[in-house]
Amino acid sequence: MMDRERWDRIQDVFHRAADLGEAERERVLEDACAGDSELLDHVRAMIEEDSRGESLLDLDVEQVAGRILDAPAIQEIGGYQIQRLLGEGGMGVVYLAARKDLGNLVALKILREAWPSPARRQRFESEQRTLAQLNHPSIARLYDAGTLADGTPWFVMEYVDGVPLTEYCRAQDCGVDERLKLFRAVCEAVEYAHQHGIIHRDLKPPNILVRADGCVRLLDFGIAKQIERGALEANQTRTGMHLLTPAYASPEQIRGEAVGIASDVYSLGVILYELLAGRLPFDVADKTPAEAASLIAMEDPVKPSAIVARNSGGATTGTVSWTDLDVLCLAAMHKDRGRRYASVKALISDVDHYLKHEPLEAHPDSRVYVAGKFLRRNWAAVSVAALVAALLLFAGSLALTLRRNAPVVTPPRTVAVLPFANTGSDHSMDFLGSTIPGEIARLLGRARSLTVRPFDASRAGMDARKAARQLNAASVVIGHFVKEGDQLQVAIEALDVGTNYSMWRDTFIIPAANTIGLEGAIASRTRNGLGPTLGAKEFAWATVMGGDSVLETSSRPKNQRAYDLFLQAMGMNGPLENPKLARTMLEQSLALDPGYAPAWNALSHMCEGDSWYGDGGKEAAECALNAAKRAAQLDPDNVWAVDGLTVVEAEHNQVAAAYRDAAELVRRRPENSGAHFNLSYALRYAGLLEEAEKECNTGLLLDPQWSGLRSCAVAFLLHGDYPRAVDFLHLDLGTQFEKALSMDVFLREGKEHEALEARPATAPDWAGFPVLFAYLEHRPASEVATLAQAMKPVTDPEMNYFSAAHLAYAEQPEAALQMLRAAITAGYCAYPGIESDPMLQAIRSNAGFAELRALASECREQFMAARDQ
Repeated sequence: MMDRERWDRIQDVFHRAADLGEAERERVLEDACAGDSELLDHVRAMIEEDSRGESLLDLDVEQVAGRILDAPAIQEIGGYQIQRLLGEGGMGVVYLAARKDLGNLVALKILREAWPSPARRQRFESEQRTLAQLNHPSIARLYDAGTLADGTPWFVMEYVDGVPLTEYCRAQDCGVDERLKLFRAVCEAVEYAHQHGIIHRDLKPPNILVRADGCVRLLDFGIAKQIERGALEANQTRTGMHLLTPAYASPEQIRGEAVGIASDVYSLGVILYELLAGRLPFDVADKTPAEAASLIAMEDPVKPSAIVARNSGGATTGTVSWTDLDVLCLAAMHKDRGRRYASVKALISDVDHYLKHEPLEAHPDSRVYVAGKFLRRNWAAVSVAALVAALLLFAGSLALTLRRNAPVVTPPRTVAVLPFANTGSDHSMDFLGSTIPGEIARLLGRARSLTVRPFDASRAGMDARKAARQLNAASVVIGHFVKEGDQLQVAIEALDVGTNYSMWRDTFIIPAANTIGLEGAIASRTRNGLGPTLGAKEFAWATVMGGDSVLETSSRPKNQRAYDLFLQAMGMNGPLENPKLARTMLEQSLALDPGYAPAWNALSHMCEGDSWYGDGGKEAAECALNAAKRAAQLDPDNVWAVDGLTVVEAEHNQVAAAYRDAAELVRRRPENSGAHFNLSYALRYAGLLEEAEKECNTGLLLDPQWSGLRSCAVAFLLHGDYPRAVDFLHLDLGTQFEKALSMDVFLREGKEHEALEARPATAPDWAGFPVLFAYLEHRPASEVATLAQAMKPVTDPEMNYFSAAHLAYAEQPEAALQMLRAAITAGYCAYPGIESDPMLQAIRSNAGFAELRALASECREQFMAARDQ
């Protein structure tokens, strides 16, 4: 055992050296240790541990390998009298303790992490508060926490006198339904943690205890992570093999990739498999780490029904529907995160369906999917002739069934707000049909616990459930209004899409001329009724605390005339019936109320449209950029405002600024899929395709069915990962964008016939598609050349890159080189795509291409230098 004087000496040297540069640190260590090799070894080991950035949530008593120092013998901590040892690991010990004043038993964990830096101490305290908020009947409570005088962290948990879930089910000889009900209780606890931003990351039966009364307790959030930080700091989201339990770990955890909600879903699937089959899907007990990783990441598990049949001599009949139970397990355990249940809530829903003898929402993999997976895995073993025949057989149906046969689960807490109907005869108020729901969507969008689809005025008059399904929304907000005399009556209702059940409704009357009063009434009802009903706990919390932190003052109008002008301009902006007049009204509104962020955001979109489709030119482009900057400055948490800024900056040769703004939004709103898409957009323009892909994958994890992620396909396309590009295109299946970009995929794969089959009915008027269509349709060369010569660069440099690719494919090298130069010099780095894109092969030998390649590489290097600064 180390004495206190020696320990103080070690900590003193550590704190003097830890934050220094390597050369300076070595000098200080040599001077301070003065030939004491043991002291030097201790301090260096501590510095190495500190550099890993681990925190309270990274520590786990049972699993982490031994640390350097022994914990001191302690009899009492923070008013808790230690009684006996419950467990011991390399990083700490767990004691049974009693609170001195009350006598109740607790589990007290002491962590051998006695050298926290100020940053680590702050992180410990933050995470302690987060875990303390987990107040659920099936989660062991965190009661207390603190640090000893030397910095050693300790915390006190609820003591659970129970046995592991699987052991309890065996001892009680539980039937399938009983096991599912216990499993459902576990799922509810995990879903509750997810709602509070915590991913467990180590779900397994030893961490799920069942008391004698049948009550479940989920415990040991030892390597849990906060979703907010996990989505932002990739190096902080990786769980090494030495921390996790391989048998229950997801393939992405085994590979050391960033983890999220889907990883907990996978682990729950393994637990369910073990509960049903009586064994784990993969036996890794005698495997090396590499063998275990390969088995879990590559092999498919045997259906649990087959295990049960084998163990019972082939009998799996009776009241148990093993087909559905197989689907429950295997959908949760799918290797592809995108094909698992999108949330624990979705898994709970299917457990309920099974218990009620109802059809499941998830479906087994189709034969087309299985055949395609077999071909990819056994490429070398299949002859060329057989492979070609198989591809011809399955290619057409694969595209149609890939999305159709994935587990059909709607993202949790996803909301669409539809246009409101004017049920009166006063059509001067028609503009409220888009402005009222637009305001509701904007307010709901401030809640981190909701995913709100961007308001789309074009869906006016559409059936609510049909529109919500098209938008992949679980809930939909509808409404109507009528003006009678000088009074305006507004009705708002929230529907559950699956059941068409009315979740919440309200009607209010307000003077028609008092539009600021209307906005206040909408804000109040959104915060106090609609939002909490839909799952936005932030609104109710703000009300309880007596504040309005969710609805910041920068997003609230302050001038009646200014707000009237804003509403009228927005009402005109839907059909773009008079964009110049609408812009004038917005500018007048902002002159009266320059602090209203939504008006700046609207002006930015108005000017961007004029730059793209009107005659606004450079002036409109500058207007779009300046207005977007102002909107984001006033309302930095608003995803849609920063989205507009990121796009405008990227498209106007300010990619480094776009990256900084997008990264800041991810820091503020890490739970939002759109924030990660914005960051991927900037990275894509900078040519950092792998980083862009990671952000796209994170966005898809957070919102697996959001069509707004469709253009993520570009990053994978330019990187040569065509199947993944198709996955993102299928988020927007059947649209002109999806069909047009599918052509690009096929052409890069050398499948010209399939490209022609996939094309939209008319050539898109962007990215040089008219030239490409003319070439593929074998029109006269003179016609193709004339179309090529007429092409001019557009505002968006990425479109110029695609134009260059299409021109090169259409044998128009000079026009292609000019368009490629326009893309690169406008800030679209195009590297490494310029090196590897098959569509540019025809111009790589042309004079001037080497210069463009150098410009593209320099563009990316300049971005990375600016980012590092």
